[in-house]
Amino acid sequence: MDHPSSARAALLLLTFVLTGSSALAQNAAGTSNNATPPSTVQGATRDATDAQMRVKDAAAVLRRMKSDPQVNELLQDAKGLLIVPHFIKAALVFGGRGGSGLLVVQKNGRWSDPAFYRTSGGSVGAQIGGAKGSLVMILTSDRAAAAFAKKTSTWSLNAGAGLTAANYSNDTRESGTLSDVLIWSDTKGLFGGAAVGATKVGIDQKANQAYYNQPDVTPQEILSGLVANESSNILREVLPMQRASK
Repeated sequence: MDHPSSARAALLLLTFVLTGSSALAQNAAGTSNNATPPSTVQGATRDATDAQMRVKDAAAVLRRMKSDPQVNELLQDAKGLLIVPHFIKAALVFGGRGGSGLLVVQKNGRWSDPAFYRTSGGSVGAQIGGAKGSLVMILTSDRAAAAFAKKTSTWSLNAGAGLTAANYSNDTRESGTLSDVLIWSDTKGLFGGAAVGATKVGIDQKANQAYYNQPDVTPQEILSGLVANESSNILREVLPMQRASK
């Protein structure tokens, strides 16, 4: 028997097995290190689904608003809309309010895709009660639309953006249009007095990233049309056409 030949064959076989095992281990380790954890993927999918539901609910709010001729007239002149489909105001000595919304702006007669935001606020006082409903900030001026689009942190309408805000009502519709932001709600008493201007607005970055599937997307990129999501057509279809200039 050729013992040297057998030994060489055995050595080659052992080398092949060890080398293959090492390569497989390295490949498995690389896959493990580079792969996105399942929990992260599931979270992003859930955030995208929640964002799409917000778009759908915002479309339903706009349909209700357009059924009122006076409100529809304001919408046709709007430079932008911050729509919060489910806004909650709760009060028991310490009041709080907030909700998840989205912003669309109009430029050259075309509405942008939605950028996602959150609203919040608080107050102190002897008050008991609460309200829940839809809330829409109608941006009536170019500077209001620009202020919302350019902000990169949380701000207040009056202090942070220097914008004037007023509640909408059928009785004060004309005077309300003199404000940069007109607050509409389908729940009476949802806002009152100084609470309008004290409301804080902040970017919902998690929703923006998930909805457009881009980790570093900004509201400016969304509102300027650099990124888009065809699923937002459900909202664009009900947004009002801009009225012809008088």
